[in-house]
Amino acid sequence: MLHQTQGIVIHTVPYSDNRVIAKIYTRDFGLQSFIVTVSRSKSGKIKSPLLQPLTQLELRVEIKEKSNLHSIKDLALGVAYQQLHSDIVKTSLALFTAELLHRTVREEERNEQLYDYISKSVQILDLAVDGTADFHLLFMMNLTKYLGFYPLENEAGEKSVFDLVNGIYIDGVPGHFNYLDEPESRLFELVSRATFEEMGEMNLNGEKRKVILNTLLRYYEAHIPAMQKMQSHEILSAVLTA
Repeated sequence: MLHQTQGIVIHTVPYSDNRVIAKIYTRDFGLQSFIVTVSRSKSGKIKSPLLQPLTQLELRVEIKEKSNLHSIKDLALGVAYQQLHSDIVKTSLALFTAELLHRTVREEERNEQLYDYISKSVQILDLAVDGTADFHLLFMMNLTKYLGFYPLENEAGEKSVFDLVNGIYIDGVPGHFNYLDEPESRLFELVSRATFEEMGEMNLNGEKRKVILNTLLRYYEAHIPAMQKMQSHEILSAVLTA
C-alpha cells in the first residue's frame, strides 16, 4: 500500500552504483530505511542534493510489513532552506545534528511531537542570524525530552553537582564517578534553561562551548549505553573556533 507522508533525511549509505539506502525520519512511520535510486541525468526525478542531511521531503512511499527496507515511489522537496546547506557553520551543525539523530533515535513508530521538534528546530537553525554556534547544545538538551532523560528540575543550590546517571542536581557528590563538577554543572544548567530564542544571548566562548558539548555527550552515553561514539563533533569544534 502506498502512503503520503513527510520525512527528514537522517543518514545515507551507498547500496549500488546508483542506489542508496536512506534512513528517513517520517511523520507517520518514525525512522525507516528506504532504498532510493539516485538519478545522474538532468531529467531524473531524484537527485543527490535531495538526500543531504536534514533535508525535509514530501514522500509517497511503500511500507512493506515484513521487511526492514522500504521503497520510495516519489519524493519532492518539502522545505526550501535558505542557508543550511550553503553556510559552512550551519552545514557543519546540520551534519552533527543528523549524526546525533542517527545514533540516538530508534523509533519505528509514529511520533509527531518528535518529528515536529526536529523539523522546526532545523528551520530555526536555517534562518538564525545570531547564536548559531550554540544551536547544537540547545538541540541536544531539548532532544532528551523526547528520548526520555531530560534533566529533573530541582533546587539543589549554586554549589550542587549534576548526577549524570540519575539526571538530577545534588548537594555533595554521588556514590559513583559519573557526575559533573561544579563549573561543568553551572554551564550544563545554563543550557538547560535557555531557549532557541535566546541563542544570541548566551555569550559562550569556544572553551565553554566545548565543555558543554562534552558534558552533553557524557550525559547521552550514560543513558544510551549502546550509543556509538560521535565522529562529527571534532570537525564541528574546529569550525566553530576557526
